[in-house]
Amino acid sequence: MADDFDVEEDRPVPPRPPGEGVRIIGAQEAAAREAHMKGRLPEDAPRFGDPPAQPVGPRPSVRFPLPEDAPPRRVVEVAKENAPPPDLQHWTEPPTGEVPRILAGGEEDDLQAWSGLTNRSPRWREGSDWEEADFDDGSLGTDERPRMGALDESRTERPDVFSFDDDDEAEYDERPEPAASRPLTTRIQTRPAESAEYTTTKSSDRDIPVAVAAGVGLGIVALLAFAQGPALTAALATVVVLIAAVELFDAFRRGGHRPATLLGLVATASLMVGAYVKGERAIPLILALAVLFGMLWYLLGVVRGRPTVNLGITLLGLLWVGFLGSFASLLLRYPGREGVAFLLGAVLAVVANDVGALVVGRQFGTTPMAAEISPNKTVEGFAGGAALTVLISLAIVSRIHPWGFGSAFWLAVVVSLIGPAGDLCESMIKRDLGLKDMGTLLPGHGGVLDRFDALLFVLPAVYYLVELLDLATL
Repeated sequence: MADDFDVEEDRPVPPRPPGEGVRIIGAQEAAAREAHMKGRLPEDAPRFGDPPAQPVGPRPSVRFPLPEDAPPRRVVEVAKENAPPPDLQHWTEPPTGEVPRILAGGEEDDLQAWSGLTNRSPRWREGSDWEEADFDDGSLGTDERPRMGALDESRTERPDVFSFDDDDEAEYDERPEPAASRPLTTRIQTRPAESAEYTTTKSSDRDIPVAVAAGVGLGIVALLAFAQGPALTAALATVVVLIAAVELFDAFRRGGHRPATLLGLVATASLMVGAYVKGERAIPLILALAVLFGMLWYLLGVVRGRPTVNLGITLLGLLWVGFLGSFASLLLRYPGREGVAFLLGAVLAVVANDVGALVVGRQFGTTPMAAEISPNKTVEGFAGGAALTVLISLAIVSRIHPWGFGSAFWLAVVVSLIGPAGDLCESMIKRDLGLKDMGTLLPGHGGVLDRFDALLFVLPAVYYLVELLDLATL
């Protein structure tokens, strides 16, 4: 079988396919071709296999990379004397201050160009016309409605919607406050907190005559109710507390929260009525029911929102206005007209404290009590309010039975200490919500809660002061 694979030597070789112009030849064929071309090549032409010629000249002393001990070389450029400066590009030329025209010709050409695009000619603005808005639908710049959420530039608190447990609280708290500050009744420009010197600038926007007239009218209504007895006084107190609760829950909504307003108002009214009818025993029951129904309120989706934050805000409004206001009903439960006397003494002392602090603070106030919360509350105003409270309590309240000289003095002390605290706490909440006033019901004062914020803090203190001094017994 090996013979089957033998190739016959006399078998003709097939022609090779044409090449691509390059063919590799062997040494013998190359030598033969060189011998064939020997007569045509010059004698000094390189032959096949000859080494290249060595370069002529001195051999360089060093090679790249240069060694560390090689001396540095400097390249010296020889500039031509009297050589003209190189030509610069056109953008390097100094500005001429001229503005090229877009359209050729004068103003008439511009008007003709505009007339081809629209039926109206362009409206040329001059002077203060640029300050006028181009819109009159009240949807943007002319909208006076309060901004909420991301549009509210005055909010400084932390947006808890996107906060997590691993956030850096300290880094957030160190951020500067927005430049646009909310308007205050009395602006006091202060230096940093570590400085004890302050520069005050008083520019109150409160209409004092209107505020006095509103206060006198409210006082007349209160005195008429006090004269009719505890029942009508309790009804008036319930109405006032309910209006204050409405303002507070509305302020929460304007601040971007979603409290259970209806539940809070019903619970507030229940506290006022229950405390007057059943006394202290009704308060724990109403508060417990408010917590339970508040949980169900958000569980059933009556109000869709974050239940933790919004339920907490609802209970805050209930405790602040409803619970503290219910002590007015507890004071009115004392027999006879003693309850009316106790509540009247508390109201007179609080009014004296507010008036004294306002008058003295406006005239002599230079040192803020809490500049970051309420710059217009000064130490001088606090002292003036305390002095007038003591004076009114000893001169007027002490003559109302069963108040006496000693009990009226302690009433003045309690009101002087706790009343400003209630005012500052309300200012803290308003600043956190980005509001100037809780409402606009009382001209010159703001809202009802703005006028009765100190009284809400004073009512529990007066109630337990009456109990401590044993001024009356049930």
